Amino acid sequence: MRGESNESRAEEAKRDASTTVGHDRADGSTTGRNRRRGQANVLGVVLLVGMVVTGSVALLLVGAAGLDAYEASAEVDQAERSLLEFTHATHTATADGGERVPVSTGAFERGTVETSADAGRLRIVHETDSGTEELYDESLGTVRYTADGDTELAYQGGGLWRTDGAGTAAVSPPPIEYRDGTLTVPVVRVTEGQHHGTGASLDGAVRQAGPPTHIDLQRDGRSGAPATGTVRLEIESEYCDGWEREVEASVPGRVTERCTDGHPGRVQFEFGVPPRIGVVESAIIAHEIEFGSEANRTLIEGDVRTGAVDEDRVNGTVFDAGYDAPSVDAAISGMVDRCTDDDFGDLPEKVDEPGRYCVDSIDGGHTVDTSAGDIEVVVRDSIGDPTYKDELRVEGSNTLTLYVDGDLKAGGNAVIGNESDPGRTRLLLSANSTVATGTGTPALAGLLYAPDSTVTLQGDPTVDGSVVGERIVVPNNNPGVIEYDDRIAAVDFVPGSDRHLRDLDATAYDLAIEE
Repeated sequence: MRGESNESRAEEAKRDASTTVGHDRADGSTTGRNRRRGQANVLGVVLLVGMVVTGSVALLLVGAAGLDAYEASAEVDQAERSLLEFTHATHTATADGGERVPVSTGAFERGTVETSADAGRLRIVHETDSGTEELYDESLGTVRYTADGDTELAYQGGGLWRTDGAGTAAVSPPPIEYRDGTLTVPVVRVTEGQHHGTGASLDGAVRQAGPPTHIDLQRDGRSGAPATGTVRLEIESEYCDGWEREVEASVPGRVTERCTDGHPGRVQFEFGVPPRIGVVESAIIAHEIEFGSEANRTLIEGDVRTGAVDEDRVNGTVFDAGYDAPSVDAAISGMVDRCTDDDFGDLPEKVDEPGRYCVDSIDGGHTVDTSAGDIEVVVRDSIGDPTYKDELRVEGSNTLTLYVDGDLKAGGNAVIGNESDPGRTRLLLSANSTVATGTGTPALAGLLYAPDSTVTLQGDPTVDGSVVGERIVVPNNNPGVIEYDDRIAAVDFVPGSDRHLRDLDATAYDLAIEE
């Protein structure tokens, strides 16, 4: 019994020894679990080292990319500063005649500077009743910095442009400006000169390649003012959207073709040239003056400009020239368009605040005092419904201008104008207007300007000032008198909107780049 018990305990101990793991054996070797634990430790170290190495490489790559981006951005900034200095140098060169102005864009490691004389184009035309005259049509030329990426800098037409692939912005806008009716356009054209092609830098000087060219509008033969019509400015450029935005914000013209319209990369602007009513030195200006057969006395006191008149009715000189007066029809339409429907109302009985008044018609008595400044009244319909028989008296030292897109019919004892100074009142009528006086003794003191209309003077009217019409008809045998007033000679103005093109001041400069 005891022997069996000892034997059982020996067997259990043997089993325990055989199943125990993690203890060293007597011969110094380790069990399987210890081997696996040792391998796991080694693998962990390897993985840790790998992670550290990978992170370091990634950090180096990110750092290198960041440094590369920083250096690229820094060079673009340098290029912008250099080309801005180049832009200022071109302005100096155009102002200083033949002087050479040093320029240097520095050396670029990533980008290149390219000069192209054929890039971009500017065209200026003037359209009048006589036809279309091309005033200018030349390439603008470009000095451009480009590098890898979307950013590009370019000098063109006197301005510096920056584009990033999503659009163009002006770093320095072209020196185009509008002031007091004059559009100033310095056209700066880059020619290659001794520098051409591409390179890492541009070092040398700019100067005028020849005398500047002045660009003049067609002129009216009688007044010498710019001929009535339209001036069109057309620009073709890779930086079209920048040009469009800058010119549209700077000048009063309208955009007739945008960069994204029918011809991509081209923008067109139109500027209306309204007529200039110059010095009026005649009692009547008309193509024809017709009197009734029974009229038997002098009816016109003052000079006359006409192609046909009975000179016995004129106490003055008859000039068979200078009777083609410019139309104001477009100017009147433009003034009516500027008034919104909410603007139109009744004209107050007393008007003494300067500015513009929009009315449908004028009836009843009114006093207009221009002491505080000029006053404009835009009449959408007519003066008189059907006949004006009241008084529209004008006082003060400034002017009243009436833009009438309808009829003027005066009769009875009507009075219109400034009797103490007829030169202060101007009545402008559209091509659709009927202009007439009727029974009674109506009086007009001012300039009656209806160059597209027949003016019929019936009854016994008195005109103290001047009448301009297509045709003047005096049908009855007891007419009044049309007498010229010297103060009308002071009338010299451009009718219509206060933002129109009175003149163009454009000069083209060719700039050469020399090394």
